Amino acid sequence: MTNKKTQKDQLAKLMATENLTIVHKKVPTAYFDMKNRILCCPIFKEDLSSELYDLFMGHEVGHALNTPYEGVHSALTKNRTLKGYLNVVEDVRIERKIRETYPGLRKSFYKAYNELMEMDFFGIKDKDLNNDISLIDKINLITKVGSRVNIQLSPVEADFLQMAEDCTTWEDVEECATAIYEWSKENETRDELDKSVLPQTLDMPDMEDEDGEEMDSDDG
Repeated sequence: MTNKKTQKDQLAKLMATENLTIVHKKVPTAYFDMKNRILCCPIFKEDLSSELYDLFMGHEVGHALNTPYEGVHSALTKNRTLKGYLNVVEDVRIERKIRETYPGLRKSFYKAYNELMEMDFFGIKDKDLNNDISLIDKINLITKVGSRVNIQLSPVEADFLQMAEDCTTWEDVEECATAIYEWSKENETRDELDKSVLPQTLDMPDMEDEDGEEMDSDDG
């Protein structure tokens, strides 16, 4: 286990082309701290498979290579309730990019998402995916696990999915996330936290109020 962890840590640094700080913690999912350049890999199984390591490391390296800290900070300064929406749409973009850059990850990603589905990692086993979850969660699931979920989208929802899949720049991501957010305000019943309920993988910057006091980073 220790040897595998060391190998995967070194591989992540090589893929990211920088000396990232890599930590392993008992957290619900992997995340990447953009500001401090820390990649966190979860410890929730006694022995993570090589495929799960590749998925977690590859995904977060995708953020390290492609997600701009200043862009995210600027977007959340304007509207911090965009946090979950930005995360999901950016996940779509960075996973496509990391698979294009390192095609060998494709097989690992496929097997790892199968493993996560078997674990009910997304917490959807008892949910009606067509009626119980929001559009942003539908996009998150479809773009990660594909046909392993049976989700029927309306024409409008399908257009938003395509918009997310077509994002190539951070500016595209911000535009798409904002469009989904605005549509959701008018067409969905939102929970009080106004965010995606599925696991998030990017450690968004904490925001501060006008007096310099830190706001709750989980508030959207």
